[in-house]
Amino acid sequence: MGLRRLIPLSFDQLGLGLALLGGLTASVSIAKDNSKPSGPPDGFVALAPVMRGWGITAQRMSVEGAQTFGNVWNTLEMQHDSREFNFNGLRVFMGEGAVAYSGELWASRIDVQKLLRPLLRPQEFAPEARPVRKIMIDAGHGGKDRGTFSDPLSLSEKKVALDVALRLEAILTQQGFAVEQIRTDDVFVAKGQRALMAQLAEADLFVSIHFNAAGNPNARGTETYVLTPAHQRSTGDASSPIDELGTESGNASDAWNIVLGEEVHRALINRLGTVDRGLKRARFAVLRLAKMPAILIEAGFLSHEEEAREIASPTRRDEIAEAMANGIVAYSNQVQAFHSSR
Repeated sequence: MGLRRLIPLSFDQLGLGLALLGGLTASVSIAKDNSKPSGPPDGFVALAPVMRGWGITAQRMSVEGAQTFGNVWNTLEMQHDSREFNFNGLRVFMGEGAVAYSGELWASRIDVQKLLRPLLRPQEFAPEARPVRKIMIDAGHGGKDRGTFSDPLSLSEKKVALDVALRLEAILTQQGFAVEQIRTDDVFVAKGQRALMAQLAEADLFVSIHFNAAGNPNARGTETYVLTPAHQRSTGDASSPIDELGTESGNASDAWNIVLGEEVHRALINRLGTVDRGLKRARFAVLRLAKMPAILIEAGFLSHEEEAREIASPTRRDEIAEAMANGIVAYSNQVQAFHSSR
């Protein structure tokens, strides 16, 4: 994957979008419940002015509340009342759903700053980028914790996660990275200890490998998680009080978490051809406590009969490791380009 072309525009123009919050009064007629107050929620900003400041054009919003933003390098397709949007063909989830107001879409200021800005303007965060020299690989579960399980195949998550982790290490070592493993055999390591091990090793990245399961036997596909920003709900959370969702250690890497997550998730979907379940947010312990850019990958479902058979194949696990490595290398190249230009 090549380095995304960047537009040399200042992010200072974001302020013109923020200034609109108090001035608009007319809303579009998408809301079904007319008793609800008109206008965007507090803390939301109009996307069109923000995108314009980044050299991205906003198309007219449809009557259904869909709006596309794009230029020659990037395309975003968003929808009123949906957290999900399409970013260059990839599913990505915001912390809050977009809101249609006054003929255009608005998004939460946190999503603009912590999600859209890093995806579209990573150069804004170049001073915070750390070159990737050492990578900590975390094979999920282990020992007394077997993780998810395929009964028909007698296949445990802890076993296949470790196998992929070792394959990934071999590839990354050949690429010139230093690699350490949280575990290299079937042992239990506490979640909090895993992040501490990465910190003590002075790792530049933390990559946690898992395999999924669901009560629905038809659930399948790949999803990648990064840490939820402070004062936002995670992707699977619709009710937690915002004020209780404070800052975690891992939030210091918010911008580069999302850039890493996007590169690796795109590489996985492109290489494996699996169902794209999205780049998502969560407060998993290993993400909360990591003090370097970190992701957690759910590479497939052991509860899905066909997908579990694929995962049981060493060839498929090679492909999973190769895809992860491709994403990590793409991320590393992007960071290195910023450092080389300084």
